Amino acid sequence: MLKRRFSQNLIKDGNILRKMVSLAGITAKDTVVEIGAGQGDLTRAIASAAARVIAVELDREMIPHLEAACLAFPNIEIVSGDILGVDIAGLARGRTVKAMGNIPYGITGPIIFKLIDERRSIESAYLTVQKEIGERMTANPGTRAYGSLSVASQIVADAKVLMHVRAHVFIPPPKVDSIYLAMCFRDDADDVDDALLAFIRQSFSHKRKFMRHALLEVFTEAEVETLYEKMGFPRSVRAETLEPRIFRKMYEVLKETRE
Repeated sequence: MLKRRFSQNLIKDGNILRKMVSLAGITAKDTVVEIGAGQGDLTRAIASAAARVIAVELDREMIPHLEAACLAFPNIEIVSGDILGVDIAGLARGRTVKAMGNIPYGITGPIIFKLIDERRSIESAYLTVQKEIGERMTANPGTRAYGSLSVASQIVADAKVLMHVRAHVFIPPPKVDSIYLAMCFRDDADDVDDALLAFIRQSFSHKRKFMRHALLEVFTEAEVETLYEKMGFPRSVRAETLEPRIFRKMYEVLKETRE
């Protein structure tokens, strides 16, 4: 029985699952970490193409379904536990992996930031997420959906919508449609750390208002004035108008100002 507290909405349609694997470019050289493997439907589709599948599942009642999948596909390994507590680097065994999953709506944000934190072990991630979240992750500056999640996602990865997934495809169907997207992690983002991500979130903490109001909560007026002068910002600049790369430059300027 599916559990509401785990936000379990399964995709059973084999054609859609195979299309997801194909769009992710999974090959016989790949190790794939599947987030929330459920009853193993996507797991089997991945295992048909990949060298190794590590199926992570929190709900212990789903484990027998995954064990049945292992009988047909010996390249499946089961990890019973919460993806948020799993050491992906340890699972990767010194190599990079691909991540895939139909992400539970209730913990989408924490999972995405988990993948960002462990991106040195993850080549790319292919995620089915709530439509609103997918639109935010891939939004352009100046659009309504653009915010801190947009910048955090795009500053470390090339984020791209691969497919729209209608609600009726899921069992049980959620109240909203979903988006299947790719995050291909960038090689030039090693300097993106927790402090920079926190700065990005702070910059958007007063969305639709002048950005300086948000910055003045954690920086002095002199620091903000110096930042605006060096960046050439008008006092009326808003965070949602700035491209992701600008936030990295802003953060560097503020660090230099404090040194």
